[in-house]
Amino acid sequence: MENRRYPTHPYPGVGAIVVGRKGVLLARRDKDPGKGLWSFPGGGIELGETQEEAVIREVREETGVDCEVLSLVSTADLITIDSSGAIEFHYLLNHYLARALSEDTRPELPDGEVGWFHPDSLPPDMANARITALIHSLREDILRLMEAIDGVDI
Repeated sequence: MENRRYPTHPYPGVGAIVVGRKGVLLARRDKDPGKGLWSFPGGGIELGETQEEAVIREVREETGVDCEVLSLVSTADLITIDSSGAIEFHYLLNHYLARALSEDTRPELPDGEVGWFHPDSLPPDMANARITALIHSLREDILRLMEAIDGVDI
């Protein structure tokens, strides 16, 4: 994989708003930008992989949870500028709403930390304000999905 720090072009990536009975699935980032902070599971798209396939793979790798992609809900640029004014990171991110097909978390990463959070009780140390804003903007959809999943064996 290429080094994505100080890129020569933007990198495409995906993020997943995975909803289960317990709420929204979040993972602590294991690298910059936002290392150690809570974020959506997600990452880069591999060559030949669709965005939906990337969502399913990234969620499984980072959390151990299987999911079904429902819809594209947001497109965003994540651009980080360092203290000298250089572009340190530039990602083009598509966020997808997804339904959890399992809720037992088993991250493949050795130090991976994941958790289920109600949309009204998010952790204070989120990777960025856009994540919190996106969850709040989807609150009613998330609550409806949580309720629909509640009666289903997953």
